[in-house]
Amino acid sequence: MSTEERQEVEAVNLAFYRALESQEIERLEELWAHESWVRCVHPGWDLIAGWPRVRESWVRIFEGGQKMRAYPTDITVQVEGNLAWVTCTENITVFDNASFDTAQAAATNLFLRRDGRWLMIHHHASPIPMIVPDTSSDTIQ
Repeated sequence: MSTEERQEVEAVNLAFYRALESQEIERLEELWAHESWVRCVHPGWDLIAGWPRVRESWVRIFEGGQKMRAYPTDITVQVEGNLAWVTCTENITVFDNASFDTAQAAATNLFLRRDGRWLMIHHHASPIPMIVPDTSSDTIQ
């Protein structure tokens, strides 16, 4: 894997999260391969197969109307020939004027190089449970 390939994959992976933030389906369309065999798993959802259904899932998510902040951390990139995969932690904050909600997911994103471009062919995000420390005590003070 060359440094240039790694940087290209990191850039398209970041573009994916920027497209999520923008909630513009057109930006996501530019990043995905439009094939019957692409796959997507959103946190808590069943497997979605085929570009039309994957696209529709993003439309449904964006229809919520809340603003979103999405950024990856703990990023690893591997490139083998025309296939690349990224593992990362997704950090998602959804907010409106009155409230916000934050969540993390463990994500794997697969990309296929086609005609010199890296296109997403698989996105899988599994929720990472938020562990809240137990502040209760059996001791009376």
